[in-house]
Amino acid sequence: MKRKKKTFVDNEFYDRDAAYWWSDTESPLAIIRYMMNPIRFAFVIRHLVELTYNYRGRKVLDIGCGGGFLTEEIAKFGLDTTGIDPSVPSLRTAREHARALNLDITYHEGVGESLEFPDNHFDMVFCLDVLEHVQDYRKVVAEIERVLVPGGFFFFETVNRTLVSYLVVIFFMQNFPPTRVMPSNIHSWRHFIKPRELRRAMESVGLRQESIKGVMPGWGFVRNLPQLPKIVADKIDFRDLCALFRCHESIFKSLCYLGYARKPPLHQ
Repeated sequence: MKRKKKTFVDNEFYDRDAAYWWSDTESPLAIIRYMMNPIRFAFVIRHLVELTYNYRGRKVLDIGCGGGFLTEEIAKFGLDTTGIDPSVPSLRTAREHARALNLDITYHEGVGESLEFPDNHFDMVFCLDVLEHVQDYRKVVAEIERVLVPGGFFFFETVNRTLVSYLVVIFFMQNFPPTRVMPSNIHSWRHFIKPRELRRAMESVGLRQESIKGVMPGWGFVRNLPQLPKIVADKIDFRDLCALFRCHESIFKSLCYLGYARKPPLHQ
């Protein structure tokens, strides 16, 4: 087994809470499942349909797959799906859940900075809520370009480095005791990525950004902030909390953003 490197954020949280990936109540991992995953997958499918892209049977890699939230959605749409993650306990949970649903998914231990796959191997690569957790997102982007086939898709989602993201993600959700719903060091604001920084990293390896959208909570976000202490007091579960803070696509990218880029085809 590979020895994990110490990181600038508490990525070992995904080992400690690995048994709770599919729980509605026990862990903030439910935020990924109910608040973020629906909007991410809707974005992916909508763009593939708009492009009339025949995605059935295509080879897909999900980097930082965790317990398999997005990976399972991909597999259900008939894609040849592989997920990688550095958390062995999370992968164990992912395999068990996929087996229970009779889903054919391949899971490997691995990291985005060093993908153990051949060049030009995947038609699509997903890297969602991952780039802000790695030591060097530029290396991850370069590896993604390498394993993508010409014309392949790179779908990304990450957190912008702004005052808004500091207040929402760091202050309210991580650090302020009355509203804290996540571990205090699971994110580092300094390692959030501005859209122009990610675009430069993609362009430097030949990936062409095609679309980008902001991700924001509903207009009731401020009104619902007083609900956060109920999580701390164990008076509301994470699934109900996510219903209050349901996210949507937006022109505003000051909090999170998602999009996709393409590797140029051989013959344009």
